[in-house]
This record gives sequence, C-alpha cells and structure tokens, in this order.
Amino acid sequence: MNATRIPWCVIWVGLGLALGLGAHGAEAGTPFVDITETAGVAGPTAPGDTGGHGVMFADVDADGWPDLYVTMNFGHAMAELFYANLGGGRFEEQAANRGIDDYDGGSHGACFADLDNDGDYDLVNGTTLDELRLPTTNDVFQNAGDGHFRRVEGLPFVPAPTRAALTLDMDGDGDLDLFFVSGARGNDDPAEERNEAYRNDGGLHFTAVEAGDWHEVACGQGATDTDFDGDGDIDIIAANRTGEVQVLRNDGRGVFSRVPPETLGLRHPAQDGITMADVDNDGQLDMLLAGDNYGHLYRNTGDGHFVLRQSFHGTDGYMGGFADLDLDGDVDLVFAGGGQAWMNDGQGHFAPGPAVPLNGVNDPRAIAFADIDLDGDPDFALGCKRSGNRLIRNDLGHGNWLKVQVVSPKGQAGAYGAKVTVHADGALLGMREARSTNGYLGQDDPVLHFGLGNHDTVDVTVRFLGGPSVTKRGVAAGQEVTVKEE
Repeated sequence: MNATRIPWCVIWVGLGLALGLGAHGAEAGTPFVDITETAGVAGPTAPGDTGGHGVMFADVDADGWPDLYVTMNFGHAMAELFYANLGGGRFEEQAANRGIDDYDGGSHGACFADLDNDGDYDLVNGTTLDELRLPTTNDVFQNAGDGHFRRVEGLPFVPAPTRAALTLDMDGDGDLDLFFVSGARGNDDPAEERNEAYRNDGGLHFTAVEAGDWHEVACGQGATDTDFDGDGDIDIIAANRTGEVQVLRNDGRGVFSRVPPETLGLRHPAQDGITMADVDNDGQLDMLLAGDNYGHLYRNTGDGHFVLRQSFHGTDGYMGGFADLDLDGDVDLVFAGGGQAWMNDGQGHFAPGPAVPLNGVNDPRAIAFADIDLDGDPDFALGCKRSGNRLIRNDLGHGNWLKVQVVSPKGQAGAYGAKVTVHADGALLGMREARSTNGYLGQDDPVLHFGLGNHDTVDVTVRFLGGPSVTKRGVAAGQEVTVKEE
C-alpha cells in the first residue's frame, strides 16, 4: 500500500521557506523549464506574424516521439506550424514539407484523428476567414503512414468562421465523424450561422448532417467530445461567449439534444473552453468550465449531476488542462496563462504549486500535454496569440508512470471514446477518456499518461466505445503498452 502522502503544495512551500523564498520563488529552481528556444519551436515572433491559438500533440510518423502542431490566426492569410519531434529535446518545423501548412485565412481548431482506421493519425483543420484565391473550406488531411499528408477533397464551403474542430464516433459504427463550431460569439452570432457536422461514410467520404441541436445551437470558441453522463456514447459540450454553456447529449444513434445546464447543476458560464477529467479518482468525469481569467471546477456526483467544487480567478488564458505532473496518482491542473501549477491533494481539491515560466507571454490561449522527451512525466505546450508560443519541460515528476496506447477493435489509433482505468492494491489510480479535443483548442497526446506513485505494477482495463473491454494484469510501471481488442 502507499505510504501516507504529503500534499505537494506543502512540500513546495516548505522548501521555499527553508531557502528564504516564497512559494513561487523561481530562484529555488522551478520544476518547469521553458525550452522553447533550445527545442527549436519558437515559431513566429515578429509583430504581425504571431497568432498561435490551438496546440495539438500526436506521433504522426510512428517513431515513438510525440509531434506538435500549432494553429495560427491573426486576421490575415497564415500557415500553420508543425514541429517534428527529432528526439533529444529537439524539434524541427516541417509543416510545408509534410503537406499540412494549410496556408489559408487562418485557423483556430484542429485535431489529429485516425479517420480511416488504418492505424495512423490523420488531421482535421478548420478555416477561420475567407481569403480570395486560397482554400476556404475546413480541411481533412490523410496521413500516408509516415507523417506526410495529402489534402482530401470533399467538405463543402460554409461561409462561417470555424472555431473548435472535433472528431467523435457519434453513431457507434466504429469510425470518427466531424463537428465544427461556427462563430465566436455564441448567442450574439448571426442568427443564420450554423455549426457543421459530418457523418463518416468510410473511405474518407463525409456527408453533412444539417439538422438537430448540434447543428443549430449557438456555440462559440472551444468544445470537447466526452461521455459526460457515463452512458456509453459520446456527447459534446461547447463554450458560449454570450450565453449558457451548451450541453449536447447523444442518444447513442448520433442524434444530439440540448440539455439545459441548470438541470445538471451547472451554474457558471464557460466562455471559452470545457475540460473533462476524473480529479478525485472515483471513476467519474468532472468538469472545468473556463474563460479568460476564470475557471469553475464541478465534481460529478455520479447520478447525472454536478456540484461546484472550486473556483479559480486571475488564471489568464482560455482553458485549463489536467495531467499528473508529479506522478503521484492524481491529475494536477495548469491554466494556459496562469503562471503556476495547481496541485491536487488526492481528493480533487487544488492548491497553488510551483511557478510556470511565462515571461513575455501575451494573450495565451490553449494548453496541451505530452511526454515530449520520453522521461515519463507530462510536458506541455502553450498557444499564444500576441507573442511566441511556448514549450515547457516538466522536471517535477519522481513517481512511477505508465503510458497506454489504445487501438479500437476496428484498428483506429487512439480509440477515441474509450475509457482506461488503472488499479493497484484494489484502489483506482486513475481514469482517462480518449478524446480528440480538450478545453479551448487543445489536444493532449492520444497516448494516455498515468502517474502511479510508488506502485511498480498495476492492472489496466480498457472499455472501448460500444461495450467490449480488455484487462491486462500485473503491468510493469515505466513503459508504454498497447491495448487492442482483438
């Protein structure tokens, strides 16, 4: 069994006081290091050339190293950035060479997803502004298997600025469908504006779905694909700049109905992003509603309702992201521009932790996590609109860890919609949901990451979307395992 655990915030404060420093004294040696320049991911820094929004991780060339994609938008034609992970803490910008620079009127939402169930990650990318003589549709790029892509024709032109881009198996048929949020203001968007939804017919052919609440509700900014009610199908929760958060419940057949948020116990807005995570290791997905400079964390009671657990203010950025930074077996929290980590006490309450170096960051938007250096702890990237984007190395984790790559019964890399649980000594150490998008335009590495504390072996169970489950017992810590339903 685990020894009695002292919350990380107490250890950090005690160390700082012993050295004559405050709880956020960088002089003590922050556990987080800005490696943007040394890693080669500084991106555009000249005035007018910035514009980072979304950050997305995935290993697109199957070399074992998670790569980084950054969407760019600042009111004029721009290309996206793709940083190939070369290993050893080095990246190289290769968007044009890989065929995914997507030079158009700028982009917000994007995500990597295995759309053709061939075992590699394709790319979905939304277009924000119309530009004459440039592509103006949302795009699908097919991965050739080696991290080079070709643009797939087929999605129609829709005269509306795309924000979030999601992929989810809406109808449980084993392939991933598409959903795009149109507009940025929500209730204040033009009445004729409609979100885009497409059913995957196979072979990278998509059919527009132009009816139902998910097509018509007033969304704006970020959205996430998640089984928030635990009924075994994937729902959508979307931010709304000028109204209530939009909760869209799936009936299991791909028909979405709006659920008034107050009937679920949700009393706060989410202007920019919604992030789901099991913060108290009870097997239920809790919910963080976020906007620029605030966050409200709601605990899932397990009976279809949520209760407010904790509020955060002065956070900066458009979303918060969850990851087990210190590898102690519970997820911690970082806001895209908050300047510090929030450490979990093991019961789902968060206290201020070590500082995150954000010198010179201006208008941070999104955050995403991946173990970029394969040292076992999750690092993170930040998309920043009015300054260079950032890549932060995490040196905090000292516990054991496990990474789980999930492959669906039909061969889909990532198996979006699956839920993975890790147990040790009869206790739940963590639950992760495989999904395409978090918060406001963030995508964590689809390889799911678990901190294990001092546990050397664990049992891993994957429940795939649609019901089948696989359990691996006595899995050794310190490795990446692949779980597939044969």
